[in-house]
Amino acid sequence: MAKNLVRERLLMDGPRALSDAELLTMLGAGGAASRAVPELAWLTVAELRRLGVGEARAAALAAAFELGRRGAWAPPKRGERCLDPGRVYELMRPLAHAPVEEFHVVLLDVRGRLIRTERVAQGSVSQCPVSPRDTLRVAVREGAHGIVFVHNHPSGDASPSPDDADLTERLRAASDLVGILARDHVIVASGGYFSFVEAGRWRR
Repeated sequence: MAKNLVRERLLMDGPRALSDAELLTMLGAGGAASRAVPELAWLTVAELRRLGVGEARAAALAAAFELGRRGAWAPPKRGERCLDPGRVYELMRPLAHAPVEEFHVVLLDVRGRLIRTERVAQGSVSQCPVSPRDTLRVAVREGAHGIVFVHNHPSGDASPSPDDADLTERLRAASDLVGILARDHVIVASGGYFSFVEAGRWRR
């Protein structure tokens, strides 16, 4: 569809009425951009350029996307409750776009309020070796009452592997031994998140 016709539709019906392809036409992006629609708001200027967007427009889009994220996506701040898996995902969403697997912990006080987060391990595209001792060391040092385990899947699919399930049980058992309440294990990815608690796979 010609760009001027798409513009007329946007002005008449609003952006929600346009298809992904039509929105990309308005951005001046090439056909290759259709593969990146779900990730468009996270692309860098260089990545937008590779999709056919001019330099000035790519810079403006990157700035607009960042402002949109700051307004529409407000992650929990220190002292705010962070027990719901959706809030954990909001807090850790940038991790979903990391190029390699990382393992982080979310430290909580007795009321489930955020103390801080910390990365405890970094691996490759498909795996990240994690030891219970390293994972819990920071929680013990900070005097955290609760903890949420978080790692990412660079593949974009947040579904847990058998190894993820096994690690979850080992970390939960280790947490019990040191007196820290393990709240959940959340896997984040560009396609969303998976919560062991939400999925009913968190055995107490």
